[in-house]
Amino acid sequence: MTTTSDHDYQLINTNVAFIHTDAPMTEAIKKMVDQKISSLIVYDHQNYATGILTERDIVRKFTPLVLNDKMTRSVSTIMTRPLVCASANNFDEDIPRLHAELGIRHFPLVRGALIARGSPLVSDIVGFVSITDLARQYLYRLAREAAKRRGKPLKSGFPRPLAKSTTKTRPLLTVFCKNTEEANFYQKIFEQLDFKVIVEQEFAAKISKKFSDDSRILVDLDTFAPEEQRHIIQGLPHWPGRLVISTAREELLPVFRKHLHGHHQHVALKPLNLPHCAWLFAN
Repeated sequence: MTTTSDHDYQLINTNVAFIHTDAPMTEAIKKMVDQKISSLIVYDHQNYATGILTERDIVRKFTPLVLNDKMTRSVSTIMTRPLVCASANNFDEDIPRLHAELGIRHFPLVRGALIARGSPLVSDIVGFVSITDLARQYLYRLAREAAKRRGKPLKSGFPRPLAKSTTKTRPLLTVFCKNTEEANFYQKIFEQLDFKVIVEQEFAAKISKKFSDDSRILVDLDTFAPEEQRHIIQGLPHWPGRLVISTAREELLPVFRKHLHGHHQHVALKPLNLPHCAWLFAN
């Protein structure tokens, strides 16, 4: 079993859960609940992995269905396809790139250097990694570094909130948020993740000139007026640094895909996975 090379935080999950493409959704949901997992790899009669069923699929595609027989519908009608896998030999580089390109979060790992977009054999799948796993790995690394600065070894397992370090070593994060309560929430959480946080409640069209390629920026789009939102979206190609735009409006995703510039710009749907956002600011 592969683990991270520089610490004892286990990254790759080798207990991959599978379900047959013809299985009913009742069986899939029961398996996810019983095993406390967020995804299932779907395979067909020839033992090819043809898709993936995730919690997001259930919430966004299955739950809204108004059908008397929806619980007996087959997994194949709800799953996401094609299945996108990362290489077991190079997943730490494959996954950030594939996530930036395709927006997916769950990655089966296949043998060797192969990257599969289609239907690998079930026997070729050797593990599983999610974007959240990589975010947790990043936070673990930050915790180890903070523990070294304090002169105390980090205990095994996932870290507690990080202790504050000096402002010289803490990365600076600028949060654009017009709602004071939301801004205070972002500041509190990201300071626990060892960022120095500056909150800006006003936005100007040329404000991107204040930043450089090393900047980290979070914009809560929903807190700004429509005209300001338009300027923010249209100005994305001119924003330097690592940028995350957060919104609860899923219908804006096609607009963002048109305007996002480079692999350091991301859109994140609310509710935010804040450890994931912290990882995006570092990659």
